[in-house]
Amino acid sequence: MTIGRKVLLGVLAVVLAIALVVVGRTVFLKSTTNTFTAYFGSVASLYEGDPVRVLGVNVGSVSKITPRENDVKVELRVDKSIDIPQDAKAVIVAQSLVSGRFLQLTPVYSGGPTMPDGHDIPMDRTAVPMEWDDIKAQLTKLTEAIGPEGPDQGSAAKAVNVFDENLAGNGAAINKSIREVSDVIGTLAAGRGDLFSTIQNLQKLTDALAGSHEQLVQFNGRIASVSSVLADNTTELDEALKGLDSAMTDVQVFIDTNKDSLSSSVERLASTTKIVADKNEQVEGVLHSAPNQLANFYNIYNPLSGSLSGVFGLANGTNLITLLCGSMDATNRPGTSKVDIDKCVEILAPVLSSISMNYPPFLANPVQGANALPSQLQYQNADVKARAQAGVRRIDNETRRDNAGSPLGNLLVPFGGDR
Repeated sequence: MTIGRKVLLGVLAVVLAIALVVVGRTVFLKSTTNTFTAYFGSVASLYEGDPVRVLGVNVGSVSKITPRENDVKVELRVDKSIDIPQDAKAVIVAQSLVSGRFLQLTPVYSGGPTMPDGHDIPMDRTAVPMEWDDIKAQLTKLTEAIGPEGPDQGSAAKAVNVFDENLAGNGAAINKSIREVSDVIGTLAAGRGDLFSTIQNLQKLTDALAGSHEQLVQFNGRIASVSSVLADNTTELDEALKGLDSAMTDVQVFIDTNKDSLSSSVERLASTTKIVADKNEQVEGVLHSAPNQLANFYNIYNPLSGSLSGVFGLANGTNLITLLCGSMDATNRPGTSKVDIDKCVEILAPVLSSISMNYPPFLANPVQGANALPSQLQYQNADVKARAQAGVRRIDNETRRDNAGSPLGNLLVPFGGDR
């Protein structure tokens, strides 16, 4: 093998190795990073390899910068593990006037669609910092605008002269004003707790009013309706007020004329109300029991026949011995002994046992009196008349059925012929 052939093989080996490295690096970058393209108006002091950051943390780098006719195309690579919002912006950030710059992607991803590989960021979503030359140009324009020009002193000189005229001889007053302002600020600082508490209370009031917005709107609507009604009826309202004024005048005259009688009536009314107040317990008892008593009377009174349909009930009527002799024991009167109570039981027991009953046979009806004849009754309507007459016939039929007449022979034979 000749030397030339060896050199050629060595060169081919080196070229092949370099190609493998380039291909491997490209494949590695493709598999681990996403490529985005951003367009800027200018990229002064930004170079290939400068970092790409999100919230100040490096997430990639600038891979290529290509100047074009109307803009600059900047390609950047970002780690695939970092999600970038689909509508993210690209901003070139200068940390100082002389240091290098980096490219910031904002905002940080918080959810939603992400920016796919190969996505473009248009110029309306990019920004560049102001250059020092631009700042100097603006400062130069400012100084030329406020500086002197020929016989004109310029705005700055005029402002200084005005300040000099206004402040001359007022140093003590200005010093006093500054001290007073300082005292006011100190007072506010000392009472900042109360101040913030007041602000918080105002915030609560504002929140309450905001929460009651609908009620306030309804209230204002009602007020507006009332105002509209009053405005539409101004004449009637005026006449009503005049009539009320006249009535009040008549009332005043009446009071002046009858004040002695009114005073006497009020005094008697006071006496009456005092009596009612003194009998408060009795009045309460009557009001408590009267409804039940009236209801009971209504239940036992039969207006058709003008009679009471109830019966008298005797409490403890089946145990009269306990009712009478037990009362002697319960009263515990002086001179009453156990022997007296036993004698009461011994003497009265045979008699009381034979007449014990719950319902005494009182056959008298104190409310029975003269009643109207059937032809004299006036009914509310035909339906009430039919129901009343049907009730009388039913009661009469039941009475005849329960008390059927006996044959004459049975009446003549003792015990109806049953013995």
